[in-house]
Amino acid sequence: MSESPIQLPTSAQELAEISSRVEDLLRVSGDDLVAVPVAERTIENTLLRLQEAQSQAAAMQTQCTFPAMVHLNKEVRDAATDAKKSLQKAWSALFSRRDVYAILSELDQGSHTESDSQIQRLLKHTLRLFQRHGAALSETDQQKLSKIRTEIGGLELDFQKNLNEDTTDILLTEAELEGCTESWISGLHKTEKDGKQVYKVTMKTPDILNVSRNAILPETRKKVTVTYRQVCTSTNGPIVERLIQLRHEAAVLLGYKSHAAYQLDINMAKTVDNVDEFLDTITSSISGKLESDKETLLELKRIEYDNRGWSSQLDGKLYSWDVKYYQEILFKEKYAVDNSLIQEYFELEYVRDQIMGVYSEIFQLRFEQIPGKYWAEDVTLFAVYDQKAQNEAGEAGKKDPSAFKIGYFYLDLFPRPGKYAHQCVVPLRPSYTVSSTGERMLPVAVNVGNLSRPTADRPALLKHSEANTFFHEFGHVCHAMSSKARYSLFNFSWSAVPYPTSLAMDFLEVPSIMLENWLWEPTVLKRLGRHYKTGEELPDDLIESLVKTRKVLKGLLFSQQIAVTAIDMKLHSIDPKQRTKSIPELWKEMSEQIVGVKLEDEPDTNPACQLYHIAMGYDAGYYVYAWSEMHAHDLYTRFKDNAGRDSQERTRAMDGSLGREYWEKVLVPGATVEPIELLRDFLGREPNAQAFQRYLTEA
Repeated sequence: MSESPIQLPTSAQELAEISSRVEDLLRVSGDDLVAVPVAERTIENTLLRLQEAQSQAAAMQTQCTFPAMVHLNKEVRDAATDAKKSLQKAWSALFSRRDVYAILSELDQGSHTESDSQIQRLLKHTLRLFQRHGAALSETDQQKLSKIRTEIGGLELDFQKNLNEDTTDILLTEAELEGCTESWISGLHKTEKDGKQVYKVTMKTPDILNVSRNAILPETRKKVTVTYRQVCTSTNGPIVERLIQLRHEAAVLLGYKSHAAYQLDINMAKTVDNVDEFLDTITSSISGKLESDKETLLELKRIEYDNRGWSSQLDGKLYSWDVKYYQEILFKEKYAVDNSLIQEYFELEYVRDQIMGVYSEIFQLRFEQIPGKYWAEDVTLFAVYDQKAQNEAGEAGKKDPSAFKIGYFYLDLFPRPGKYAHQCVVPLRPSYTVSSTGERMLPVAVNVGNLSRPTADRPALLKHSEANTFFHEFGHVCHAMSSKARYSLFNFSWSAVPYPTSLAMDFLEVPSIMLENWLWEPTVLKRLGRHYKTGEELPDDLIESLVKTRKVLKGLLFSQQIAVTAIDMKLHSIDPKQRTKSIPELWKEMSEQIVGVKLEDEPDTNPACQLYHIAMGYDAGYYVYAWSEMHAHDLYTRFKDNAGRDSQERTRAMDGSLGREYWEKVLVPGATVEPIELLRDFLGREPNAQAFQRYLTEA
């Protein structure tokens, strides 16, 4: 039997039974707190007992919510979606209890106040959870809020499920796929249509990217783009409209001007004005590069249309389905970067092992694979050990290595029917200390990916961008593994799981975005790159060329991110009833205004309907990527001997002592202290945007 810390249920009935136990645990935890006689109430038998029950519930519940994202059995996936709705209600019911809130408020105001800073923070953040569930409202308003929240939770899960279960594809001939790599085409499902052999192209990330980057015919790229932008529009379109309306109503009930104001209130950014000012600063900084980038791609388009005899079709405009294609041409022609060739040096299993090796060096950890069969045949499990602590323990460390185990993580990296179709790290169990025994519950997480699968004639190969994503997500894994907090509330987590956390959303991405810098370091690229056939290392000239592309088209690509951010903020910062345009109309107008690239005009296209983020906790929160990048570049200055120079200069990227300092000061504390304090502690000064501005504006 394998050493698997998480066992997913095999049937819908088993899943429902686990869900029922979690709901009972949450309900009883509130009852037990209220039952403590007034004269006998202490921090230990109220707040801490409640928190431990929450920790136990959190540790159990992912067994019945996570299957919605990955389980092979559709019946179990459906049951998991239903269980997540029920558990959201159960958590909300607990934090809506006015009697429990009143008791905890008395602790905050009375003689029970603790000198322990972590307990003080626990009380503050627990009270905040109750307040954000309306426990301080009138009973009438709280009932309204509860009803709204229940509907929101159900709609968000329906939105996610619609995307997970979507099977949209498009049939294309070999001629239509001209320019796409043979290795990718060979992995497509073949069928016949009107007597012709055609290939089934799905709307999953690997297929979309292959067509977008390589298909020569603009009509092919347009077909795939339009088809993708029509995915789930009939189901998710009404859901998004309803979600935005309900979120606004809930925020107003809680005394906020808008949903964005509600979301930002507990984040680093604090206010909508601060985010708007931040976005305006970025937009101004990259405006010159944006125009130059668009002209660069348009010139490539003009040249190709002339060479192919398509000049009569040229209208002088750049379309959404042009950007990645001409970016690829630019990389090949100007920078000698052929992603199809470079991909041959990034074989998944080798890259995976090397990435773990890099992380083990910089953080002084050890990873050990645990053989076994898990929820799908290609899922793997690893244990994580604190190698530094074990080394410092000397002979005792050699005798009992298991004492230095700090957590577990799974890798579930390939797409399959019904699986969550994006990339993310899901916490499966938080870390916390069991008060009655002192036992440390180790954290468990999973990296859910959708990387290109192996084909019959070659192993799974990664584009540099996919290797970068893997490295980023592995940073989240390490963040989840690092926690030493006594209470689960302070762990790494986000809304993919309905149990509560208090880590600021606009800090959540900071550590991993900072770590992306490693995938642009020549020494790291040399280590990760090995040709899957010959075993040859990634050549220095290819590494040099690849590194040069880091800032290529940065004005255009970053403006696309800013456009989505601005649209998200706009939708959630105004009263939806005062909005005069539909979401697709607003999206097209704002995107074309900010970026200057034409979007699709075809009916039933709606980019909001494919954006997982809008229904997974990043509503009024897409700004966190740009915000986090600002802090990430600032943090990385500690790893550069010559701050401000490009990454080809000598760095301290593989300095284990500095990496361990980052681990201890930025990752380990979790939400036990404010994010700004973590940044100050590691930087040794006030954080600033100077490194980010250099990154945006320097060539």
